[in-house]
Amino acid sequence: MFEKLCNETLLVETKAAALKEKIQTSRVLDYLVEVDRRRLWLKEGYASVYDFCIRYLGYSEGETHRRIQACRLIQKVVEVKPLLENGTLSLTSLTLLSPVLEKTNAPDLLHKVINKSSREVVDILAKEFPEKIQKKEILKIVLDEELKELLEQAKKLASEKDGAALLKKVLKGFVRQKKTRNTVTPRHTHRVQARTVREVRDRDGYQCKYVGQNGVRCNQTAHLQIDHVRPYALGGSSRDLENLRLLCRAHNLAKAQLDFPRWEKAPQITHRVDWGKGQKPWAGWSGFRTQ
Repeated sequence: MFEKLCNETLLVETKAAALKEKIQTSRVLDYLVEVDRRRLWLKEGYASVYDFCIRYLGYSEGETHRRIQACRLIQKVVEVKPLLENGTLSLTSLTLLSPVLEKTNAPDLLHKVINKSSREVVDILAKEFPEKIQKKEILKIVLDEELKELLEQAKKLASEKDGAALLKKVLKGFVRQKKTRNTVTPRHTHRVQARTVREVRDRDGYQCKYVGQNGVRCNQTAHLQIDHVRPYALGGSSRDLENLRLLCRAHNLAKAQLDFPRWEKAPQITHRVDWGKGQKPWAGWSGFRTQ
């Protein structure tokens, strides 16, 4: 299709296609903002809008991170959207700007970073916001097979993917154990016994058990919580394994809002479903249906 194009025409059309791509990217961000506002990712079985972008939209982790950061920044500082559409500001630059760009400094800062490469943007931010630049100490450890296996087991048991967060949990537990070694252990007041929790985790495969209407199971394996299919406050058992399951924090909170709509601490779901008369409050969410 390009054989008949002269060099000048090819360059013009390439420039036009690139500009159209920028506009389409901006449009995708608008869609993502609305999907997140309605929390559609949650109902469809995804643990977060980040998970939705990777598994449903097929973006890589880097692409997802840049788009989510851009969505948040566009909602906070509307002036960046036309700059993204006309190509004077890239998604990567928006990601770099997201921690520091505010409405108050937008006119001055945006003037300095438009049409700049990401490396130039980094240099500008380092000069403008030196207090935001923090050096991170990197702990280098050689992982042998035993350490790798222990690390994977610790991730499952701690329900934590992030390596730094996992290391903090392990070290805090070690320090706490040393400090309280000779003290009386307080009585355990959790309603679900530790042995039962382990059985539920093993049965559910250390993964959120919510399944969306399209058959997608939430793949969240971090920050998992024990959920009562029939709420404990409504007579549900904390000993019956069939009444217990693993849910990620997002899906557990969503179910709490549906079970107890007047609970002030539960997050409000802005895009509600008309459940209809005689239905359970979670009937519209296939992952929350009782067996």
